[in-house]
Amino acid sequence: MGPFQVDIKFADDVAIFKTSGYINDLGGEKIEKQCEDVLREGYRKVIINLNDSPIINSIGISILIGIIDRINKADGNVFFTNVTNSNAKVFDFMGLSKYARIFQTVEDAVQHVSGKA
Repeated sequence: MGPFQVDIKFADDVAIFKTSGYINDLGGEKIEKQCEDVLREGYRKVIINLNDSPIINSIGISILIGIIDRINKADGNVFFTNVTNSNAKVFDFMGLSKYARIFQTVEDAVQHVSGKA
């Protein structure tokens, strides 16, 4: 894996993040910064596609918890997609999945967010 990257697309009122690389303190902080930026721009629905980030360490998880908390406090919602089975188990164990739904694909999450599911 190369250096961590976050690419963002926008679909109507949804910010769609595509991460690439290891989510540790540096990767988590990049996601957090981008979330702060989209919140300032008025977006309250954030989809985080983890397809190219199969490895998340404990610091990365703690930063994701902070992101979920911040977006929820702003009356927004976070959705994760393309989560590996092992990460889904960690998300369940740590309680992330109580506050941020997990979808198989970005398309599934977009349909849910837009009310077409």
